[in-house]
Formats: sequence, C-alpha cells, structure tokens
Amino acid sequence: MLQNPFKTYRIIAVYFFSSAVIITMLIGIVIAVSYSGTSSEIASNTSFYQQRLLNELSKKMSTSLIGIEQTSGTSAKNVDLLYGRLKDKDAYERLQIETDLQSQLNYLVFGTPILQSIHVYSDYPFTSDTQGPVTFFPMSQLDKEAWYPSILETDSAWLGEHKIMSNGREESVISFARKVINNSNQYYSLMVFNIKVSSIRHLISTEDDTTNMALLDAAGRLITHSGNSSLLQQATLTLKGEMDKPSGSLRVEDDFFVWAKSPDSQWTLFEASSWSEMTKGSKSMAKLFLLLGATSIVLVLLLTLFLSRRFMRPMNQLIRAMGQYSLGEDQGLPTDYKNEFGKLFHGYRKLTQRIEDLYESLREQHVQQRAAELKSLQMMINPHFLYNTLDQINWTAIEAGQNKISSMLAQVASMFRLALSNTNSLVAVTEEVAHIEHYLKFQQVRWEDKMSYIITVDESCKNLLMPKIFLQPFVENAFMHGFHGASEAEIGVDIYRDESNLYVTIMDNGKGLSANWQNKPRKRGGYGLRNVKERLDALFGNQYSLQMSNREQGGVQVDIRFPLSEQ
Repeated sequence: MLQNPFKTYRIIAVYFFSSAVIITMLIGIVIAVSYSGTSSEIASNTSFYQQRLLNELSKKMSTSLIGIEQTSGTSAKNVDLLYGRLKDKDAYERLQIETDLQSQLNYLVFGTPILQSIHVYSDYPFTSDTQGPVTFFPMSQLDKEAWYPSILETDSAWLGEHKIMSNGREESVISFARKVINNSNQYYSLMVFNIKVSSIRHLISTEDDTTNMALLDAAGRLITHSGNSSLLQQATLTLKGEMDKPSGSLRVEDDFFVWAKSPDSQWTLFEASSWSEMTKGSKSMAKLFLLLGATSIVLVLLLTLFLSRRFMRPMNQLIRAMGQYSLGEDQGLPTDYKNEFGKLFHGYRKLTQRIEDLYESLREQHVQQRAAELKSLQMMINPHFLYNTLDQINWTAIEAGQNKISSMLAQVASMFRLALSNTNSLVAVTEEVAHIEHYLKFQQVRWEDKMSYIITVDESCKNLLMPKIFLQPFVENAFMHGFHGASEAEIGVDIYRDESNLYVTIMDNGKGLSANWQNKPRKRGGYGLRNVKERLDALFGNQYSLQMSNREQGGVQVDIRFPLSEQ
C-alpha cells in the first residue's frame, strides 16, 4: 500500500520535486512551441481583435468602477446623515447609530463582489472591528498615508495600487477616496473604498492571462496592471500624448500598443505586445500555443492550489489550536504525521501539558501559602482565653471599689469581644473604629483630661472593609514610645476614600521618630507593626502603601493606602 508522501517525506523534498517537474514541463512546452515556426497572419489580425477585446473589457470595467463611485456618493450622504445625529444623543442611542452605520457599510461590502473593505477616517471615536470589512481610523492617521496628497485638492479621487493590512496580512488594493462634506461645506471625514486588485485584474485580463495590460485614470496615471511592470510604466510615458483618441494603436520599435477609452473617457485601457512575437508563427500554431499555454497554466494553478492546501492544512490546524488554547481542553491535533508537522504537533502537545502542570502546581502553592499566612497572622492577635480572665478580674475590681481599674478592664474586654466576634481577615470600617475607640477610652482612664483624641470617618467609608485589628498597633506605639514622659497626649485618626482606594491617616503629638529609626536594631518589640505589614502584603500584594514620618509641628504621622473592598 502506497504511503502518503505528505505524511512520510520531508516537505522541502516534496515541494522541490513537484515544482521542478511542473516548471520543466512548462518551459519545455513554451520552448517547443515558440521555436516551431513563424507566421504573418497574426500580425494582420492582432490590431483588430485586440481593439475589439479592449473595447469590451473597457465597458465591463467602467461599469464596475462607476458603480463604486456612485455607491461611494450614496454612502457619504448616509454617513453625513448618521454622523449629524451622533452629537445630541445619549450613549445608548449613539451606540445604536454606530451599529446601524457599521451594518450598512458591512452590507455594502458583502453585496459588492469586487469591494474588499471600507476604511473610514473620522475624529469621532467609532468602535472598530479589526477583523471585519469596515475599519474606522482617526483623521490623524491620514498624514501617515502615502496616497493622502492625491485627495487633498479634490472631493474624490482614485488611488493607485497600494497595500493595506487585512486580517493580519498585507493585501494589494485599488481604492476610491471620497470626502464626507456636511451642509456647511465642511470636510470632516474621508471614506476609502478598497477594491481587490485581483478583481480588477480579472476584469481587464484575457483568458490566457499572459498579456501586458494596464489601466489609467483620466489624468493618465497608472492605476493597476498585469504583466511586465517596467514595460507598462515606460509605455504610459510614451503614449501620454498619443491616447487623445477614444481608441487606437501605435507601434514603437518592437512594441505594439493598443488602447481604448471608457465611454465617459474616465478610464483608458491599453495593452502592450511584442511585435516580433506576434509575427513569429502561423495562425494555427499560435492557436496551439495558446491552447498549450493555457492548459499548462491551469495545471500549474491547480497543482499549486493543491500543494498549498496540503501544506497549509496542518499549519492552520496548529495555528487554530494555539489561538483557541484553554487549560484542560484537548486541541484535537492529528497524531499520524511523521515528518516536520508531526514534530511540531508533538512538541506543542508537550508544551501545553507542561504549562498545565506548572499552572496547577503554582495555583495549589499559592492557595496553600495564602491560607497559611493569613491563618498564622490572624492567630497571633486572637488570644481568646484572655477574655474570660479579664471578665473575672473586672468583677473583682468592682467588688473592691476600684472603679478606674474596672473601667479599664471593661474597655479591654470590649476590645477582645470585637476581636473575637468576627473571624474574617477584613471587617467593616465601623467595627475597626469601634475597636480602636475602646483602646483610646482605656488610655483615657489613665491619662484623664491630659489625653484627647479625634476620629473622623467619611460617611461613604463606613460600609467598606479594612484589615482587622489594623489601627491599634499604630496608636499603641504612640502611647508606648511617643508619649513616654509627656504631660499631654493628642491622637487623630482620619479615614477617607477616592474612586479606587481607602486612605487612613494617624497623627500624634509625641516625640516623633528618631533619626535612622528604621535601621536601628530592636532588642524587643516591633511585632505589631511587622504583623500589620505582613498582613497588608498577604491581602493586597504591591497594591498598598505605608509611610511613617515626623510632623513639622511635632509627633508622627502614618499614611496608609490600600484598594477599596466592599461588603
């Protein structure tokens, strides 16, 4: 049983030998027929037949291009009408108008076979689908277009063959540009109708597709061509003063030119032929040559199409699998290829499997590490057993008439009650404020009227979330270090927000921070602030900031920012 060469042998070998056989056959046929004989019959009839052919092609081509011009005028009016309605509408109606406009232009492209796409340049921020036939660009993009000077002094113009990006690749097009002008005669948008070069070439090409043919506009500029580019460009200059008549022919040395204008004289189609080649063989041999040439070209096209499809099918499968890749999904790549495509498929499957293994491993590690960190940090500040002990001491103080001690124990007990009532890492701002207020009241019992505090909470922040037992370490540091030996103590807490972050500012009038306080080694303490920083790291990563600095009027100011979290 014969094996499929596309799955067994090297692609370069299959492509090389296939191309070599076809090229050898084609060259052999061309040489054999070219040198088979000469004839003068072709020369006597060429001008007549070419003239008639050009006239028919000119009519057919002119009909299609005039249709594009008329369609562009109608489209420009529709764009101006819809554009004017965009200014005074709300967002929903503007979106509906944008959708209607894009749908109309899409229908126009799909309904016109030779139309490849439409580009609209406008300062209005239209939503553009880069994969669709209609693309919107800002007006500033026009300055980057090489063809833009051709349209500056006129309302509409045909643009010569150029390249545009279509679905991620360059494609040759011929374009018709029309300015969109409002009732005040103001130009504010430009529509460019891109026509497939292959469609125009199909209109102006002959059955054998071996002729040198060019299309000129009314100004004599070369729009597109098929065949020898340098020959046709030189011929355009040679015939510039000769093509005033609607049709005609001219021989210049070994070149024979035939031209025909469209009925409205907007287009000129001309063909360049070699006079020596025209007069080589007899009419019968010329027909045989054309038949064999056309047959060879068809065979080449068919084989090229067959080879390209066979070569590109596995590549397209791989590209599609890469574009649609999703974790855990089988891409359905074939397994029976044994050449380079098979190695690509196998390598891609190994790569995706490795990615999935790494992703799953990292996900599990992240979940476990985050849970362990949060649980460990929270357990460090949840001494539940102290609550019952403090309650017993409080009753003992009441019975002994120690009211200040009882009041302090009551505040401490309330602090622990709030700390133990909610096991979540994030609590409401109001709950955290209540916790720190109990601590401040506890200190106020000791300091009496020598200590004062102000807590300001923006009304829009009360239902937001913040880390639990988050404020106490900073306030506690103020009493432990800032107010040591002081006669008066003042504490201020300010909580406010913007669109995306919650801000907390804590101020005191204590001693302030000593120089290089962050670099000094600690013999003890510092666990509260370290705990807060570690919890902020675990909760918000690099999305928070914490700064401590001395105030100009004395004391310390702590500024904290982290993302908003709602209940």
